[in-house]
Amino acid sequence: MTEERTGAGRPGVLDRAVVLIELVAAQESGIGVREAARQTGIDRSAVSRILTQLEELGWVEQTGERGMYSAGPRLFSLVAVLRDRDSLWNAAKPILRELVDVYNETCYLAVREHHRLVFRDKIDCDQPIRYVLELGKPIRLTSGAAGTAILCGMPASEVELVFGEGLERHTPNSITDVAEYRGTLERDRKLGYSVSRGRWVRNGAGIASPFFDASGTCAGAVTLSMPGDRLELLPVEKVGRAVLEGARKLSRRLGYLGTWGE
Repeated sequence: MTEERTGAGRPGVLDRAVVLIELVAAQESGIGVREAARQTGIDRSAVSRILTQLEELGWVEQTGERGMYSAGPRLFSLVAVLRDRDSLWNAAKPILRELVDVYNETCYLAVREHHRLVFRDKIDCDQPIRYVLELGKPIRLTSGAAGTAILCGMPASEVELVFGEGLERHTPNSITDVAEYRGTLERDRKLGYSVSRGRWVRNGAGIASPFFDASGTCAGAVTLSMPGDRLELLPVEKVGRAVLEGARKLSRRLGYLGTWGE
């Protein structure tokens, strides 16, 4: 696979290989050639050929039903190496672990990327039924608890730019009125954490608090996620304060000297 870009705006083999690796890596149950072609817009025969080459190199593998591709051992090895070098994850991991140990709900590290967030990593709970969030996929900040928490930590001028992109209705509980959303942010800033009850996914819930880097910029959020019916069984105020304290610990480890949420 030595072909580079073959023309202005026209992807070469390397570009398509990267796109397919990213797609396969995001599929927990694997993906077939036909579906990969549909999602990427790459010709089906090219998808088949590139995935075959990637399989030979160990980047992907066929598991279960033939023709279904999942992440291969070489990709997992690379991810493990990078994860060990990830200073943010190394700082966040014990904090998330402590929250999971206490409340037995999955805890996510959400990272801000301009006007989007990405769930970068997580510590799973041992509940048989979980609210699972996709790692690595950019999501609008106005979607759920993590995004709302990040908005709470952003300057008002930037928040208005986010609102200028519009508010989407994902569920009947989604906030689609800007004035109402501003009121929610004002309340959540006083609390130090945000709670979402099915605003992004039906029967999905989360409790999140923002964390900050050494420059004072809101860098993301610590998020405890669970099915909505289990949220009602939790002491939400107590859990919210615990998530807030976890986010404060992470901020301090990143060099933040401010007093947000205090």
